[in-house]
Amino acid sequence: MKIENEHNQSMILSDKSLQVQKMFDKISRKYDFLNRLLSAGQDIRWRNYMIKKLPKIENKSGTLYDIACGTGDVLFSTANLRNDYISLTGFDISSGMLEQAKTRGKSKYTQIQFVQASAESIPANSNSADAVTISFGFRNVDQREKALQEFHRILKPSGTLFILEFFPSKNSFMSKLFDFYFKKILPKIAGIFSDKSAYEYLPNSVSTMPDGNEFKNTLADIGFIEIEQKCWLAGATRLFKAVKKS
Repeated sequence: MKIENEHNQSMILSDKSLQVQKMFDKISRKYDFLNRLLSAGQDIRWRNYMIKKLPKIENKSGTLYDIACGTGDVLFSTANLRNDYISLTGFDISSGMLEQAKTRGKSKYTQIQFVQASAESIPANSNSADAVTISFGFRNVDQREKALQEFHRILKPSGTLFILEFFPSKNSFMSKLFDFYFKKILPKIAGIFSDKSAYEYLPNSVSTMPDGNEFKNTLADIGFIEIEQKCWLAGATRLFKAVKKS
């Protein structure tokens, strides 16, 4: 399906991406509340850890693009925690999520821009970002390798990509515990406040993610170097850091 974003640029979405867009539009008003409730605030801790790892920009004129930005958590926290990033832009396919982000930031964070776009086709110049981030949105991307190539394109040489995401855990006990909570408990809690079907989809989407080492190899094949990963919850949550070759 072809739609126009607010900058009058075409955005062509696959059937899967269109379904994801509609789902996030539907849950956008309750998204932040449920994230905090269902992760016991850990999502904030993991994101802030990532933000503190952003490369230091000596001239304090850094550019950050946050993909699948949702309601703007990463961008608002970056504005609060990092004074070396002054150009902050969030991209998301969901107009509902972007509206929530704009409402949250309209008085205090006027320097942040929000643009409707898919991860596979980002309306940004090549070699323009010092850092690109995507947190808990990569598993919802339909054409993941194409998105990674797009992240590589928009990064400056020596720029850094950060992907914070849920992955299948190798630890059998943790995997079973995580699976039970995600598939049995989470949808029931979410169903009280929001759309239960969305929170059935989100846990199931974790199983579509590759093994951590396989994902590292994919990043290397695309041209990233200095690939590192930080694991929490026995690898159920991972932060990948990768640098574009200079």
